[in-house]
Amino acid sequence: QVFDQSWFNSAELLDDQLLLLLESLERKIVSQQLKLVSTHITLGWFEGPFRVDARLLSFPRQEDQSLTMALVELSRVKLREDGSAVPMEQPFEVVAALYVALYVLSLLSG
Repeated sequence: QVFDQSWFNSAELLDDQLLLLLESLERKIVSQQLKLVSTHITLGWFEGPFRVDARLLSFPRQEDQSLTMALVELSRVKLREDGSAVPMEQPFEVVAALYVALYVLSLLSG
């Protein structure tokens, strides 16, 4: 995929994602979510079903895992507890926007 600035302009986070990001920040799970998203965004896994590292889906609290799965699903990737994932329609732009948001929150939360 060729990068230009027009793809980013159309990739805005939904209000629900922003609320989940705020909750993630409060729960101090942003860095783990960033690892999960960044591992796969750089691999170009948007062509079909893929697997994620189950360790990145392992959270001390079940609520944290559910929150993360919901956040990723709002980015057009269906993520399951067994580590399997299925991209939905055109996920790259939305996942890229999520990555940027997680990266900035991670930097700000130090």
